[in-house]
Amino acid sequence: MSTHKATGVTIDEYELPKGRNAAGTLLTTALLVLSANRRFVEPRSFLHDQVLARNARVHKHRHRGQDILFYTIYGLSGIQTLWFALTKARQHNLKQFSVAWFQWLLTIFLGGTFAQKHWDEVVEKKELKTIKEI
Repeated sequence: MSTHKATGVTIDEYELPKGRNAAGTLLTTALLVLSANRRFVEPRSFLHDQVLARNARVHKHRHRGQDILFYTIYGLSGIQTLWFALTKARQHNLKQFSVAWFQWLLTIFLGGTFAQKHWDEVVEKKELKTIKEI
């Protein structure tokens, strides 16, 4: 596996995640959505009725727990996206403010580590293609 430090490979198009990375991206996105909406921990929701209502202590702290989850996940996603934009996207000459740049940043924000792995796979595939052409 390559280190992707000093490469002449330019990424100028977007590829949707596939397989395990797609499933992980969807799972991470679902977690982002669940942590952002209070109705998922309120009475008459599936999560509340089946899980949270069974334990009084968990039920009492459900809003605080959701807040902690929300700020942690969104904060880490934001930091990861910023890091990606300032390092990996620049290393591979992904043109800033292009459609592909926005698509990759949104995917990294929503997909987290799974989207990062997908990016690395796309870069590696393009590197191998470039090497074969030489």
